[in-house]
Amino acid sequence: MKKLSKIDQEVLRALSDGLADYEVCRRLRITTPAFHRSLKRIETRAATAEDSENAGIYYERALKKRQERINISVSARLHALMDASPQAILVIDGRTGAIKEFNEVACEIFGYTKAELSELTVEDLVPKSIRSIHYAYRLGFLANIRKREMGYHPPIMGVRKDGSEADMAIALTATVADDDVMVVCSERVNWVGSESARSQVEMA
Repeated sequence: MKKLSKIDQEVLRALSDGLADYEVCRRLRITTPAFHRSLKRIETRAATAEDSENAGIYYERALKKRQERINISVSARLHALMDASPQAILVIDGRTGAIKEFNEVACEIFGYTKAELSELTVEDLVPKSIRSIHYAYRLGFLANIRKREMGYHPPIMGVRKDGSEADMAIALTATVADDDVMVVCSERVNWVGSESARSQVEMA
């Protein structure tokens, strides 16, 4: 089987060293398109290598290391955006309702510490009167994934740690990649006023 070219071998070595894509390009002085062409050749070589070939295993390990680094970078950017948001953001397991991630604003709005909020489910944040059926809403959303933007909706109440309720503006989003649902929420302050004001909100 044809071996990798010298530049492909250098790209592979750099990825094995744990370098990010842009660092590989800078070290080897190649353009981003050239890097991706090289990466494609490496991926093809890894996929077609015989199981007995040590080279194929080496390629796969390097590619796995690159993907792990990408995942870490994506996660870091997500957390940075969550922390910078003026709104509460929670990432919910759509199947179980478990709260997987959240920002500081979510703790402030609902009155929980980080340790406390991490042990809760989304059902703990909704009124007791609908907790028994709220799971059905979660599963229904996953079955028909769509983006729900903030705007005027029938009142949605959130329950704080002290038991008080707050009228919430809610936005939901999810992907088909996993069962996680991102919830963005904020307290409504004089949200619903006159009929004309409500119309303006609906048109926005």
